[in-house]
Amino acid sequence: MMLVTRPDYDPGTKYLSSWSQILIEEARAKGIEVLDLPGTKATKSEFEGRLKKKQPSLVVLNGHGNEDCVTGQEGKPLVESKVNAEILSSSVTYAVSCQSAARLGREVGGYLNTAYIGYEKKFSILHSHGYFKRPSEDPLAKPFMDFSNHIVRSLLKGHTVEESVRRAKEVGETHLRSLETSLSDPDIQMAAAFLSRDISCLVAHGDTVKCIIY
Repeated sequence: MMLVTRPDYDPGTKYLSSWSQILIEEARAKGIEVLDLPGTKATKSEFEGRLKKKQPSLVVLNGHGNEDCVTGQEGKPLVESKVNAEILSSSVTYAVSCQSAARLGREVGGYLNTAYIGYEKKFSILHSHGYFKRPSEDPLAKPFMDFSNHIVRSLLKGHTVEESVRRAKEVGETHLRSLETSLSDPDIQMAAAFLSRDISCLVAHGDTVKCIIY
């Protein structure tokens, strides 16, 4: 079972929400149950309630964050270091969020049979004008989201946390090499710099040989 939070109150979260919908559809096509918390359902009470009742093996958190926290709708905290981090114990969590692997991820990864995948620094996505209503079609966002989404795809195929991170970085590097052939375009230059940073600051804490079991 997979739980996905999808706040959608600003451009960044709307992009993450749209690209996560692709993963939800792929998971359901494989017969995997998905607990989807979109928009106003991406709240702390909904999140904690579903986790405690269903105990999903994979948790995907989309949202803004910092070293101690990942947020949901309207930037309100869903999970925080020293507050409710233990709620993620026994699961594999992937947080598509700035900086949360720095402290929150280390705390979560300290629990038995638990892993946390996330970013120690900022996670960035570039987007093009004219795609706000159809983010999943944005060619400038595609390298970032293919890289990010590959983590979940690999986990759903039964790869370990460590393998999934490695495979995602390989996908990111392939996109990066493609971007570097067009560095005369300022947008592409910026995309290459941000994607390179995303790849370098993606880390996993805890039980990195853990696999998702359905």
